[in-house]
Amino acid sequence: MALLLAFGIALFILIISYVYFKRQLCQKTNGLPGPKPQILFGNLINSGILTGKKSFHEVMHQYQQEYGDKFVFWFGTYPILVFCSLEHAKAIFADRHTFEQSPLFLPNFELFCPHSIVTFSGSKWKRHARVMMPMFKRAKVIQHLDVIAECADRFIDQCLIADQVHTNLVRQCQTVTMNVIGFIAFDYDLGAEMNSKTKVMFEDFISVVVNVMFFSSLPQWVAKLYLKLNWKYQKTNRFLRELMENIVEQEQNNQDKAGEQERPKNLISSLVSSLNEQANDEQVSSGLTRAEMFDEVLTALVAGFETTATGLAWAIFFLSKNPHVQKRMKDELYQNDLLITDDVQSLPTLTKEKIDALVYCEFVIKEVLRLAPIASVTTRIALQDTVVDNTPVRRGQTVLIGMNNINTDARYWHHDDPKRFIPERYLHEDKDHHPSALLAFGGGHRACIGQDLAWLELKVVIIRLMQRGVTFEDTPENTGGYEERLTCFPKKMAIRVRFDRAR
Repeated sequence: MALLLAFGIALFILIISYVYFKRQLCQKTNGLPGPKPQILFGNLINSGILTGKKSFHEVMHQYQQEYGDKFVFWFGTYPILVFCSLEHAKAIFADRHTFEQSPLFLPNFELFCPHSIVTFSGSKWKRHARVMMPMFKRAKVIQHLDVIAECADRFIDQCLIADQVHTNLVRQCQTVTMNVIGFIAFDYDLGAEMNSKTKVMFEDFISVVVNVMFFSSLPQWVAKLYLKLNWKYQKTNRFLRELMENIVEQEQNNQDKAGEQERPKNLISSLVSSLNEQANDEQVSSGLTRAEMFDEVLTALVAGFETTATGLAWAIFFLSKNPHVQKRMKDELYQNDLLITDDVQSLPTLTKEKIDALVYCEFVIKEVLRLAPIASVTTRIALQDTVVDNTPVRRGQTVLIGMNNINTDARYWHHDDPKRFIPERYLHEDKDHHPSALLAFGGGHRACIGQDLAWLELKVVIIRLMQRGVTFEDTPENTGGYEERLTCFPKKMAIRVRFDRAR
């Protein structure tokens, strides 16, 4: 016991010493205002983020009101320069030679996926992007409309019970979006794998990722030690690696049978086709190693499980609060000969042309992505000294763009209250809003590579829900709020589901 206590004291002294000397060596805050940081935790505790009192985007809005469009936020021992205006975002996103993806975008994520595209920059990022990005473009994902619709039908038939209040829609949204990424990216039925054990595994993995992200205020060896001693993470990691190996093995067998004439049709086929253990960063077209391929598969699975599911959950929440929006969407479907019925066999096939004709439905998805704090901020690191709005930014400093701040700023959104859910705004003053005033997927060359798939997936699933006559009704317990995880989900959802009569 005495030895353990001595070890604990020594560890505490080492951590405090590390924080002290690191802070002494830290770059200055460039003359920007901001809340006073606390030892070790910076502004993570006094802002209410670590205690769960406030979400990250709520804190960014609060500090913008207190300090203006530019301020400093201490993420543990790291001072981050925060910029919250449209002009700031345009300048930072446009200068790809000065600003690159920051490690603080997903702190410590390299401990889980050291070979993932989201952790790379420079030539390594380019090599991975040449393999990954083409498969997520709209021209590719639009071919999977039927698959997305079928996954939505599975969601409706298996998860939505008429005249019942649903309190677990967030988890069910994760299931449907994982099914979509499974079929589209891997040609793999993850729905068959989504038993209770698999759900728990993914949830445990995300939980550990979130915890370790906040360890970025400490030396990285602390996070490594935590992962090494965390038996639940070790079990989860082994399970996910086995799942990925099964997916890769299945695709390799398919390619062996098909021969070399077959062109890659999805992400996993593209990844397996690019397999090259001699891949290096000197040749940007030299493919991926097996370790890199596994990490890209895991990253795609995490994204499919968490991010798009967040958007779908927020869409359902907003629709439950706005019955007139659901009615108008269904009227538009009816006007475009997409009859509303619960009989799947009689539903008209969704096509690209029919999807594009549903303008009001497009407005609804835009409004969801504008308001929902799925990814409320993004970060960049300065590759060289520069100036942003008369503020010097030194090489190696991290800047943060408050995307949700811009998305709801009255300076750029003029129709009614920009914090209200009003899809009709795109018919009025906000019809020609500035492109950078709606930042749902970041911007510049490091914008989310899966944004075309996420946009299409959200639109098709919501359209299918309306086409099947689903109506989401509000309840007194449906209070919303924010639950900060890898993304920010609605905290309390209690929504009654009803089905309309066919028309």
